[in-house]
This record gives sequence, structure tokens and C-alpha cells, in this order.
Amino acid sequence: MVELGGATEPMTTWIPLILAAAGLLFLAKAAYVAATASVYGTTRGALFVPTAQARVRAALDALSLHPGQHLVDLGCGDGRVLRLAARRHGARATGFELNPLAYLRARLACRGLPGVSVRREDFWKADLSGADAVFCYLCPDVMARLARKLSGELRPGTRVVSCNFEIPGWVPDRVIRPDHPLHNAPIYLYRARRKAVARKPETF
Repeated sequence: MVELGGATEPMTTWIPLILAAAGLLFLAKAAYVAATASVYGTTRGALFVPTAQARVRAALDALSLHPGQHLVDLGCGDGRVLRLAARRHGARATGFELNPLAYLRARLACRGLPGVSVRREDFWKADLSGADAVFCYLCPDVMARLARKLSGELRPGTRVVSCNFEIPGWVPDRVIRPDHPLHNAPIYLYRARRKAVARKPETF
């Protein structure tokens, strides 16, 4: 027997609720694993991990976006970078996300925001030449490939921010660390300096 608020209820009343909660948690984890596995061939197992709001704010403030400028987020997750860029800076924002669960979350969270677009497309095959700024938080094993793509497509002066990991061969204009005890890993800020060269998109 369990006593709640002065009343005594059989423990068996709570067992179905506990089992239901455990079942929902299991299903949520299974869906997460399935969503990650479904795009493994492209993402190489990179997980959807939301970027802390403190880091998003610091990165976007450092980019100094102006209203109407176009920000591209490579792997936009739940769309929090897109939303803040639009609401706080008045920017147009495009996010690429292959993970189906993250994509649905981003689409729902960004609905109704003017100038914000979420695409379930492989950003490696996208043309980034129209971007005024690029945001990325990718795995270190793809950064060399990213450097080649950005060097070949971005207009000179295009701003690039990379969370945690440097872009090989690029020299950052600034390296900032958010004033937060838990989320102060480095954020690298760059400007594209090479003239864009027309080429075919890379494929695995």
C-alpha cells in the first residue's frame, strides 16, 4: 500500500503508469536510434545534439548579421540557430538537416517565421555561393572536406562560424568563448578569402 495526501492507494494503481512511462521512453530512444541510422551513409553516424543557447547567441552576435542577409546552417538540428537569426537579427535563414526527427522538429518550430527555410537535403550537394554567412557544428573528421567545399563555393568575405572545431587551412579572424561555465568551448570565426571556383558537388 502507498499513502498519498492522507489517502491510501494500492501500489498496483501506479504500476501501469510506470510501465507506460518506461515504454514511451524506450520508444523515444528507439526512434532516435532509427533516425540516426537512416542517414548514416551521409552523416557517418553524427548525432543530433542541440547547441546550447548561450553558444548560439554568442556565435550569431559575433557574425554581426544585418536584416535581410542570408545565413545557412549546415546541419540545423531543431532549427534554433535559424529562429534566433530571424528573430534577433532579421536575417533570412536556410537550414539543411537529414535526420528525420530533427528535421520535423525544426519544421514545426520554424513554421510561420518569414524568410526561414528548413530543407531535408544533403548540404554537401547544395550550392552555398548565395550565403552571406555560414554556421556549422560538425564532426572533426569532415572539416577538411568542408574546407574544400567552402573555399570552392563561397564569395570572398562570406562569414563562417564553426563551433568547437577549426577549419583546416583557414586562419580565424577571431576565436571567442561564451561567458558561460558549461558552454565556453571555442567558437571560430572566419571570412572566405579565396575566389569561388565552379566545380561539381562532391560525392562520397
